[in-house]
Amino acid sequence: MGTYLVTGGCGFIGSAVVNCLLDRGKDVVVMDNLSVGKDRWLGSVRKPTLLVEDIRDPAACDRVIRETKPHTVIHLAAHHFIPLCEDNAYDAYELNVYGTLNVLEHARRHGVTDFFLASSGDVYPPNFVPHREIDQVSPVYIYGHTKMLAEQICIRYFESKTCFRALLIGRLFNAAGPRETNPHLLAEVTKQIALDGKRLVEVGNLWPLRDYVDVDSMASAIVDATAKIDGLEILNFGSGRAVEVREALRILTSVLPFTVEVKSVIERQRANDRPFLCPETSRLRRTIGRSADSFNEQTARKIFAEYPGMLKT
Repeated sequence: MGTYLVTGGCGFIGSAVVNCLLDRGKDVVVMDNLSVGKDRWLGSVRKPTLLVEDIRDPAACDRVIRETKPHTVIHLAAHHFIPLCEDNAYDAYELNVYGTLNVLEHARRHGVTDFFLASSGDVYPPNFVPHREIDQVSPVYIYGHTKMLAEQICIRYFESKTCFRALLIGRLFNAAGPRETNPHLLAEVTKQIALDGKRLVEVGNLWPLRDYVDVDSMASAIVDATAKIDGLEILNFGSGRAVEVREALRILTSVLPFTVEVKSVIERQRANDRPFLCPETSRLRRTIGRSADSFNEQTARKIFAEYPGMLKT
């Protein structure tokens, strides 16, 4: 069956992918520097082999891949939070681009057959219709630019280095669920409610439309698509259904046994917020027979379940 190496496997989407693989009885190695993630499998019967290493270190990439001999690399390690990337451009390019190059090169050297790159819907320019994989990529933010460069490096490796049986570039949209490691909107609102006890939560713009996606469903789609692809492919990973931010927040707070008011305040509003970000998912459906699931009340319950007592009436 072979071994899966998941870079960034202790993070948000990474831990969901690892859990999906473990549930299917796969042998999993996680490479993570634990800068934002943590070992989520302490005391678990099923657990991955965790190697605390940094993808920015070429020697570490060589050692990990040479010694564990994975047949599939699922590369998720990256800076994902757009404001962090905007404020720390050097770190963003170093991790998201140079780190990807390190993983690619040593995967090539040591005979990895299948490679998945976690890219982002942020590579697309703003639009008012669902983004297709054949659309132009023209990112607005530094984060999207780092992912565009990582995509291009992967394509050059596949086409010119004669390596990998399959290389899948997955453009991920707004994942939502438990184990979030960055202060994205839903996670930040959850913490204000659960940890700070707020019943009036102040946020930014409520009108943008986003495809919020259940993270466990996204992880399952990543695993299934990676196993099915032969050759080079680019796929959007989302549900294909956009909702306003206000609706996502309504779903999030609807599972609570008390009322939470959400208010948009000027100081939190982003002037250059995308009005619409949603994928067209027909390629994904053709590949694995389904899209990922939209963020829903079950997802919201999984998020609040991380905070003991929050869902009790």
